[in-house]
Amino acid sequence: MENKSFIQVIRTNPKIKYSIFMIIFAFFFYGVLQMTFEDTFLDILLSLRFFTNLANILIFVIGILYLLKYNTHRYYKFIAMIGLVAILMTGIIYHTLIKSGPMNFDNHVVHTINPILYAIFYFIFLEDKIKLRDFWVSLIFPLIYFIVILIQGSLTNWYPYNFLNPTYGDNTLMSVLIFCVGLLLPVISVFTVGLIYLKHLFEKYLV
Repeated sequence: MENKSFIQVIRTNPKIKYSIFMIIFAFFFYGVLQMTFEDTFLDILLSLRFFTNLANILIFVIGILYLLKYNTHRYYKFIAMIGLVAILMTGIIYHTLIKSGPMNFDNHVVHTINPILYAIFYFIFLEDKIKLRDFWVSLIFPLIYFIVILIQGSLTNWYPYNFLNPTYGDNTLMSVLIFCVGLLLPVISVFTVGLIYLKHLFEKYLV
């Protein structure tokens, strides 16, 4: 009951709500700002080939839209869910499959802190939710990313991740497509359904 009351206080008290959100948003902003620490403008552009950076840009934009009070728009809840899935997948995949060795502060922000903070933002600050039948919206962002990376990789012969690289090891274009479409997208779908269901339970608990 205390947790329930605390969340309701955040939602109903503009000063507390705004103060907490600005702390969260500061990390979203830093997640984008740290990309500009690259040596050249070209390096910054090339860094956009990493899903992590795109996911952090996405939640930053979602945060800006929230500040501008676009969260009442009918499509905002869909964009917010796309951002939730993208940033959580970023953190989960990085820590379970990619991470090797110690992490610096910037890495922690984009792979650990921001996924946690965005989840807090989504569940506490946003009351609107999508229906289970709309789970497919979360596939739009990764699907576009897969397509763009495969196209640019075939032109530049560079891929940000080995599992997307048809020339890496025993990989082929077909095996990469099967992995992305036959494994990753279904996993993302199930993950999204779970998050939607959890959001519904969370909102029901607060009623």
